[in-house]
Amino acid sequence: HASFSNNRRFKSDPGEPLLPGLAPFYHGVASGDPLADRVIIWTRVTPETLDDTPIEVDWAVTTDPAMTDTITSGSFTTGSERDFTVKVDVTGLRSGSTYYYGFSALGGGSLIGKTKTTPQAADADHLKFGVVSCSNYQAGYFNAYGLLADRTDLDAIIHLGDYIYEYGNFSYGNDSIWDRRIVAPDREIVSLGDYRARYGTYRLDSNLIHAHQQHPIISVWDDHEAANDSYQDGALNHQPEFEGSWVDRKDQARRAYFEWMPIRDTGNRSIYRAISYGDIAELIMLDTRLEGRDEQLTSVLHPDFLAADRSLLGERQREWFLDRLSSSRAKWKIVGQQVIFSEFNIGWVAGGGEGSYFGLESLFLDIWDGYPAERLRVVEHLKANEIDNVVLLTGDFHSSFAFEVAVPANTVAFQEVPGADDLPVYQPTNYEPATGAGAVAVEFATPSITAANFDERAGPAVSGSLEAQLNAPLPASDGTEFGNPNPHMKYADLDRHGYFILDVRPEAVQADYYYTDVLSPRLKEAFGTGLFSLRDTNQLVVTEVPARPKLIQDTPAPDPIISSTRAPAALRVLSTFPNPATNIIQVQFGVLKSDKITISVLDATGRLVIPFREVDYTMGLYTHRIDVANLPAGSYYLKLSTAEGTTVQPFLRQ
Repeated sequence: HASFSNNRRFKSDPGEPLLPGLAPFYHGVASGDPLADRVIIWTRVTPETLDDTPIEVDWAVTTDPAMTDTITSGSFTTGSERDFTVKVDVTGLRSGSTYYYGFSALGGGSLIGKTKTTPQAADADHLKFGVVSCSNYQAGYFNAYGLLADRTDLDAIIHLGDYIYEYGNFSYGNDSIWDRRIVAPDREIVSLGDYRARYGTYRLDSNLIHAHQQHPIISVWDDHEAANDSYQDGALNHQPEFEGSWVDRKDQARRAYFEWMPIRDTGNRSIYRAISYGDIAELIMLDTRLEGRDEQLTSVLHPDFLAADRSLLGERQREWFLDRLSSSRAKWKIVGQQVIFSEFNIGWVAGGGEGSYFGLESLFLDIWDGYPAERLRVVEHLKANEIDNVVLLTGDFHSSFAFEVAVPANTVAFQEVPGADDLPVYQPTNYEPATGAGAVAVEFATPSITAANFDERAGPAVSGSLEAQLNAPLPASDGTEFGNPNPHMKYADLDRHGYFILDVRPEAVQADYYYTDVLSPRLKEAFGTGLFSLRDTNQLVVTEVPARPKLIQDTPAPDPIISSTRAPAALRVLSTFPNPATNIIQVQFGVLKSDKITISVLDATGRLVIPFREVDYTMGLYTHRIDVANLPAGSYYLKLSTAEGTTVQPFLRQ
């Protein structure tokens, strides 16, 4: 299958027009939801005319990046009823294996993608996952996706939600960047067509294309895939009098998600599921948004705040979740979910006075803090069943955190201060911060890919002060000791964008945080810190050394071959035919002024396989025949060069 596309270093600004070389697969390829014997592969065809004519798309899966050793292949019919997306559940694969795949339709070929199945039993002793969330297109460049694409040792990328944002074009984050990253449509998205168009905007980003090309993704939605602060029966960012039925909007959002994401559809568009990685890990993915969440309260003093029946998960999902925790025999139970699970004690920032304390605490009730009875039920289940080695992965908050999960981590009372408001005083419980005793799990929260952080919303001074106090709590200004509000919080970074790598070995898990700029398209990153937890300890230890690399690295899918030299203005390639070719490939081109033209053939890795001498051409229309009978089956490129520039045309030798 022809492999040609946008090289992110060539097309560094995703706001540029579409590259013709991508046609008709402008949105690249993707894979996801791997199992031991199968994986989802995905693409989208962009037809020349948007009508109801079905399009037949061929696909193939091979063991090699040159696409010569075909394991399985087939065809898929798509059309306007599914927004011309293609999703195939490829079965009959070997466990713990790397595969390559591609598509062809309408005379063109897609990128070659790389994916991998999960291991069985004791077949794996080292896993690595990229963990991401909150990728607001307008807030910055998706450099973190590009950096993840460059890694050759990931088993998958875990996306914890806010893959898209529903807002219209507006300054959300740094206003130096947002007008260079305009989304379509230019209004808040509500209808099915709106959601489809928004995914289409995001999936034209070169870094996101490349990340999907190189790694399978395991994803869940959060709120912005539908509307901000959504719950089962509504959303903060949904006004029925203007935007119609929430049931309809939610249904359209879910439908678009399942069309555009490589997620396995079991028939009910539900996203909570479990994926086994052999004996070493079980990945348990939750839906804390649309499945069963009750409406968020607005005050911790609300009479229903501690009600036992208030739920974030819904009864059916909660019982499934608790059963998965109890029945899993994996060494590590890794829970992918959207919002902070651990207690997030923030009222002390408001200073003295119960009113200001409770007022600030009440601003953070969209996370598990707003559903304390259900959270306690999960914690008590872990304790009662002696379930250790649970690792929670969290998105949503646009910041980096690491917690030892202890509920309660402390208790709060109010101390009278003469001549001043009462101060909150935090008192210890049976949780011991120095040893981790009393903790039942660990939690890692990933920073945002681009969505605005504390410094971009509250300002660097406020953010820096808060971050310093979260990492090293200070006494009150009058010297009164009020304890540690968050003794279970072992790391906090409020200002930087990026991701973390979750390293999983039988004896330990480690999260390594990496940070990157979002205001310029530079693929540079810095290691922030690492935190590891040894098996059976539920304790986090900070380290300045990233986890060791995997011994076996993947061969990446071929980088697209697009010359960074501009195409010759006086040379127009009209067609290459037949494509796929058997013995002969012909290229038809027009010469607008006399010139020397060199024509050669490259393989999928860019290696010269058929050299040609320079030929003098006068103005006119030409057809050049090339004998490719001696080339093995696979993906190739015709390269036409003049002194002015180079153009590359893909073709398939079958």
